Amino acid sequence: MPLNEQRQGVKRLVKALSIAESLNQWMGRLLASLFYVMMVAMVFEVIARYVFNAPTNWVYELSSFIFTVTCLLGGGYLLLHKGHISVDILYNRLSPRGRAIMDLCSAPLFFLFIAILLWQGTIFFLNSLSFWEHTITAWAPPLYPIKLALPIGAALIFLQGLVKFIKDIFIATRGQIKWS
Repeated sequence: MPLNEQRQGVKRLVKALSIAESLNQWMGRLLASLFYVMMVAMVFEVIARYVFNAPTNWVYELSSFIFTVTCLLGGGYLLLHKGHISVDILYNRLSPRGRAIMDLCSAPLFFLFIAILLWQGTIFFLNSLSFWEHTITAWAPPLYPIKLALPIGAALIFLQGLVKFIKDIFIATRGQIKWS
């Protein structure tokens, strides 16, 4: 393959990786803003309950939904910023190339887990959607939009994992991420 075509392919790859990382960065910022919504709802509940002696039925459920969606959709953002829990006894003592090789060795397990999560999460969502599942509370909001967050979150983690995998290949083979 001529060098010019190779450079064009690398440029397209870099653009795709950048888009994937931007998507997870944007999602993280959006999810962080949901905590403000949850905080306002909780303050409303406290005032309604203790000042006006009129507790609500919906605030607890809404805050549970926001927390659930945040946890499910935030995995890609967390992976982007290396926030997942890891055992660093050996890992931190390795060179960047050694860490990349170790990550490449564990990548098949990561992708297998995420594929199962995506597959089963989709089934979980589709089952809920098939009978328009709602909660059994007086407020009775629909559950299927919340359950949709599971396959979407798995897809975002998969996408960010793919970005990391490609970067690890570059680091393992070249010692650094150098796109040209």
